[in-house]
Amino acid sequence: MGSLSGARAELAHLQRRELQLLQELSDVRKALAAQKVVLDELVEASAVPYIDRLPNELLAEIFLLLRDERRSLVSVSRRWRAVIFDTGKMWSEIDLGYHSPTMQKLYLERSREAPLTLTIGYSQPELDVVLRHLNRWHTLSVFGSTWVTLSIISWIIIPSLRHLVLDGTGLSLHDLPTMRSWAPALKHLELFHWEPPLPRRSLRRIIPAESLEELSITSSHDWEFEKDSLRLPSLRRLALDIRDPIPFLEAIVAPKLASFCFTPGYDKQSISKTFAGTKMKFSNVSHLTLSPGCEADEQTLGLFKLLCQVFCGIRHAHIHVDYVRKLFPHIGQGAIDHCTCIESLEIQNIILGSSQPFEDLVYWFEKRTRFGQRKLHLKLTGRPVMDKLVTLNTSDTLFQRLQGCCASVVLDGIPVSPQLYLPTSAGSLLSFTNLLGCECLAWYSHRVQMARA
Repeated sequence: MGSLSGARAELAHLQRRELQLLQELSDVRKALAAQKVVLDELVEASAVPYIDRLPNELLAEIFLLLRDERRSLVSVSRRWRAVIFDTGKMWSEIDLGYHSPTMQKLYLERSREAPLTLTIGYSQPELDVVLRHLNRWHTLSVFGSTWVTLSIISWIIIPSLRHLVLDGTGLSLHDLPTMRSWAPALKHLELFHWEPPLPRRSLRRIIPAESLEELSITSSHDWEFEKDSLRLPSLRRLALDIRDPIPFLEAIVAPKLASFCFTPGYDKQSISKTFAGTKMKFSNVSHLTLSPGCEADEQTLGLFKLLCQVFCGIRHAHIHVDYVRKLFPHIGQGAIDHCTCIESLEIQNIILGSSQPFEDLVYWFEKRTRFGQRKLHLKLTGRPVMDKLVTLNTSDTLFQRLQGCCASVVLDGIPVSPQLYLPTSAGSLLSFTNLLGCECLAWYSHRVQMARA
């Protein structure tokens, strides 16, 4: 056992060592903090923008959405230029009235084997160049020189054509060459301003009825055929912008039809008040869209009511805001009340500044709640050109009432007051895509300006 003086000396030594170690630890911590600052500065200085970390395939998909900006995008960087030049889809859209034969050849070369989207305007088209690539035609839109174009292509077979848009102003489908012979694989057909065929020639003999999955008709004429005379076994979506859709609905047999879109016309002549068909005829239709057209007068409202009865099994309705007041009455039964299976509702083209649509919806939803009906999922979609300075106050009593009687409320394209918080417990979801889009647009604009400088 050592002496007392020796023990005291050892204790003093250990205490001095402790102080030295504490000082070293303090110095190391200071150096560590300083090094972190240096590292953060270096990382920030050498950071690669998120968009430049994306693989070329994903970058190309983004550029495909920026169709009108590709000239500017090419100037941003060598990589972006290479991605655009090496992506065939970037060059697959050809306007035969805008692009010269030389440009058409360039586009066809750069598009490689990508399916082609062709547009023909009012000037007489030069088809010689693109006719050599018939096996790649996927989409054809003819908005002028229709008869000249059809007189050329109706004598050949376009095996890959899936989507056809035809403007027939002043023309009749009665004289149209049979599409089944030259577009046997057609899936999507849009007819604008055509006169319907005469009774002695069935529409089924003109269009590829067996393969057609989507049909859209815009016309000021009446489309009346014999009941159940037009069989469309593959049709899944039908869009009608005609004065009276009921006779056409009575004429078709479409067991796979799942979506119906109607745009009311401005012709004030009498329209159908009854439907000569069973409720089970369109039992598979789950989506109903009422697009903007004429004002919702009593005649139009009666037609909407009849359509809701015809498509009584719909589960999802998409309705323009102009029709809200007529379709969602405060008292009594409205047209939409005939859709007893409805699960979700989308109100489109909302404009902030008027509380009327919200009031009508609140009263209608609260009426459903009082009658013990199930809560619906509601989506409010803003008009694309909406003033971003006008925002929705989600803490407003009216909006809170709307939330309370819905299963969920989704806002899409509607700016919300930034200082306000929308509780997720109410089952609501705020779309942040607009904010993200603005940030991306600002970043992209800066890159373009730097490239042009």
